[in-house]
Amino acid sequence: MRNVFCPGLGRDVSALGFGCAALGSRVSETQGRRALDRAFEQGVTWYDVAPFYGDGEAEAIFGRFLSGRRDKVVVCAQLGSPRAPPSFALRFFTRLRHFFVRTFPELGDVRVTPSRRRKALSAGDIEGLIVESLRRLKSDYIDVVALHDPGPPECADQDVLGALQNLVERGYARRLAVSGSVSAVNSALDASSLFQITQFVDNPFDPDARRLRDELWAADRFFVTQGVFSSGAYERVSRLLAGDGGRLASLASQLGYGPPFIASDMLLDYAFATNPAGVVLAAMFNPSHIAQNCARASRPPRADIAPFIEKFFVNA
Repeated sequence: MRNVFCPGLGRDVSALGFGCAALGSRVSETQGRRALDRAFEQGVTWYDVAPFYGDGEAEAIFGRFLSGRRDKVVVCAQLGSPRAPPSFALRFFTRLRHFFVRTFPELGDVRVTPSRRRKALSAGDIEGLIVESLRRLKSDYIDVVALHDPGPPECADQDVLGALQNLVERGYARRLAVSGSVSAVNSALDASSLFQITQFVDNPFDPDARRLRDELWAADRFFVTQGVFSSGAYERVSRLLAGDGGRLASLASQLGYGPPFIASDMLLDYAFATNPAGVVLAAMFNPSHIAQNCARASRPPRADIAPFIEKFFVNA
């Protein structure tokens, strides 16, 4: 596994991060623990978790994985949306769904999640929310607390910013991050210098993300990027590769890409190439996906893939 240096934490971390959003909901604890163990064994040390992930179950499950490994991994905990314990009906459906997914794997893409409306974060709630996360994680500190999907009022609220700074001063958090849309990240960074780490969705078809990267590289920020397959990026690349008589697939083969994972390999390499000194997050509960992602993350970032994708897929 290739490692990168995170200045805010003063340590090396894996270039590939593990996203735990499905842990405990679409993915059972047993399956999730196997995936976490497998990723850790292959060198993944950055894990992204939140109170509301996995229908509110992800932090507790991750805490059991964390036992005995605390000094070996970095935990990035999202702060923003509250943890809403699922109803009895949802818990029953989740258990039933896990049973049927084992029998009928094609059901794996069915999603049922509790309704959760994002409310403005109150400064008075911040310490209590983090203390509850620490209890579920069975840890006395969190490496990175990320303000999740903030709105402009939260970014400029001095009470909120003061409460976040207090987390660091009291030792609950080592560093602070902002995680959200490109506009949210810009707003937060304009309002405060607290956030040394930025997390945002980045894929080839998002010009705002490219502009943000260019601006923040000059400011020496540490990036955590995610969603390289999202917003239709994977489908669009796959469709273009399959079209035009295979012309683009033939060009991609000259760069060493081929079936069966040509689109996903290209997009993963794009993510690592555009964030060569940071962390790329991926959800990877399937053993083959873990192996594929770790293999791509272990290679030096390619200098040729971003220009290739932008020329033949984005600007085509």
